[in-house]
Amino acid sequence: MARGQDYVKAKALEAMEAAGGNRHEAALLLRVWADADDKLYRALTAPLMANLTALAIQRATGASDGHSIGGTGGRKKGPKGRRPQIAEADLLAAIGSRSGQTMSSYRQSAAPPAQGSARHKQAVTLLASAYRRKPSG
Repeated sequence: MARGQDYVKAKALEAMEAAGGNRHEAALLLRVWADADDKLYRALTAPLMANLTALAIQRATGASDGHSIGGTGGRKKGPKGRRPQIAEADLLAAIGSRSGQTMSSYRQSAAPPAQGSARHKQAVTLLASAYRRKPSG
């Protein structure tokens, strides 16, 4: 573990002890400490810095190249860069329609299972007869 992360871990444990084991209060305390301690602040934010800077550039330029953080992931957008609006009635009609495609309509039909051997059929028949219900009487 890097020295900075050791420092973060030590401060986190110290915050947990100071908060009496309450994680929420310990997190709030650690945040206050990070505001006052530049070394702690840098150690906490260093692992996230690459993503934060990429997000800042993306927001500033309005670019979406499919590698966005929390964006549309390269999905097509409507006019002026917005997602296309889908009317609730159209969505409900598509869900309820039997003629629409389903997840399985993309797959080719599966081949039928291979026929079992005579020995397999005999074993299944024997098992079935062993577990057949006895007539109640």
